[in-house]
Amino acid sequence: MRERSGRTRRAVLAGAGAALAGSLAGCGALPGGDDESTVSGDELASVLAESPPAVPERLPVAIEASAATSRADEIDASLAAVPAPLDATQVPNGAIRERLDRAHERANEALARASEASTPWSRMGQLRRAGSEAAFVGGGWEAVDAGRDLGDVRDDGAALRADLRAFRSEWHYRGRDAVEAVVVNDAIAGLVRSCIAALNEVLSAQPDGNATALAVAEADEELATARGAVQDAAHVFERLNAADGVASRREALSAAADALVSSVAERRDAVGIGRGEEPSELDRDALPAERALRDLREDLRRDERPAEARDAGEFPRAIVAAHAALARLGAVERLRSRVDAGEVIDVASAADVRAIRTRAVESVRSAHADGPHPRLDRLRLHRLAATLRYLDDELARVDGGNEVSLGRFRWELSDYARVAATARAVGDASAAVARALTRA
Repeated sequence: MRERSGRTRRAVLAGAGAALAGSLAGCGALPGGDDESTVSGDELASVLAESPPAVPERLPVAIEASAATSRADEIDASLAAVPAPLDATQVPNGAIRERLDRAHERANEALARASEASTPWSRMGQLRRAGSEAAFVGGGWEAVDAGRDLGDVRDDGAALRADLRAFRSEWHYRGRDAVEAVVVNDAIAGLVRSCIAALNEVLSAQPDGNATALAVAEADEELATARGAVQDAAHVFERLNAADGVASRREALSAAADALVSSVAERRDAVGIGRGEEPSELDRDALPAERALRDLREDLRRDERPAEARDAGEFPRAIVAAHAALARLGAVERLRSRVDAGEVIDVASAADVRAIRTRAVESVRSAHADGPHPRLDRLRLHRLAATLRYLDDELARVDGGNEVSLGRFRWELSDYARVAATARAVGDASAAVARALTRA
């Protein structure tokens, strides 16, 4: 099977011979193509004309709009309290002044993005970013204007640590069903981890030679990150508990985590992840699909998160990590099958770039539209859609009529192949997780 009028890996192996191998040695172009294979900015713009699918962040809980509005108002008020843009009479140090002004701009930009967010959960995330930037500005300005120091920030951090402990004593793995419990409590756990990491930075903050105002600004930024995370975690848990039919799902999640850790281990053995590197993984001139296969196998070799999270009693995290591992394992199987059959694209033109990207876009779109387990599918598809946007941005950097070597995009093209294979495996991974949760 061919995916374009050009060469597949099978054709390269059959007809290229030693001359091709010699021409590729040490060159920067994509494997299989010659050193002159280029693409123009205009051609790439045509490739990118179709927007990638949007898979917004969602949580299956009724987040209160009023809470987000109140948070936005607080951030706006804190920014208004700083007389930005600052001048030399207010902040004589030009470097500090520039940092504070830039953070003020970023905070306002994050506030604007929050107002345009497509879901309440994504709005909460944008508001946390805005709050952290605003705290950097406010802390730095207060250090200059009112003498705030690191001791003041650490005192505030100690008070917040007590709030975190109180929340963790009340938080349990609850939900209306096991899938909801996994998705929502994994999100809460992520917020708790973020809070702990930021709070550790606050409580260990010491002058390090930076200007004092910047040290305070950075510590206040971490403090706001921690505060926003624990406040959002508490709000999500409160809203989860407010729904009808909510009950503890800890036992079900524990049993499912055990089953999924075993399933991942069995699949890893079956796919041969524990074995040494395959010949294609040592080929520096691998095609995009071959490089994607190599990267997926390497990620799986290093990934012990499902078992580690299960052993730590972090059952939602273990299940989500198992879901990710199962999707990657499915992607490995799909890519290996395509590579073995010679059904992979050897990129030599803009048409080949289009073919690889189109497969990725359509794979994510189809998985998002058709899956019977949308709450589980979204765990991976949101990240895959974000990866597509990032890859598109990289290709869009080439201006209009400029010509660039296709070799410049070797990693982007392999990542498109990786996204496509993983998206096609998400449905099976979700089904496996759903079965484990149902049987538990």
